[in-house]
Amino acid sequence: MENRQLARLLGALSFEERLRIIGSLIAAGNEGLSQTELAEITGLNPSSVWIHIDYMMGTDMVKSRPTPAGKIFTADLQLLEELFIFMNENYGAGVRLVNRAASKKARVTE
Repeated sequence: MENRQLARLLGALSFEERLRIIGSLIAAGNEGLSQTELAEITGLNPSSVWIHIDYMMGTDMVKSRPTPAGKIFTADLQLLEELFIFMNENYGAGVRLVNRAASKKARVTE
């Protein structure tokens, strides 16, 4: 994952409101939610929901599909999974454990 894409994706999650929205979309799965439903669930007004959804759609984290009743929004679960795996592999506890093991090995061989 490129640094630019990583920064945009993390930025898309850098607001409490966006975390509430994406959490709601993850919970909804492929059924998705309307802007009105997201507003009700998150306690945000519909225009605020739209501002955050619009940004997250720009990162491809959120997708929309038209229905006769209006747009339905879904989280791109594959993209989110890739983001979290990348973050864990490159910045998470696993990296610290690998570095710690390498450091111990280097001290033993010295």
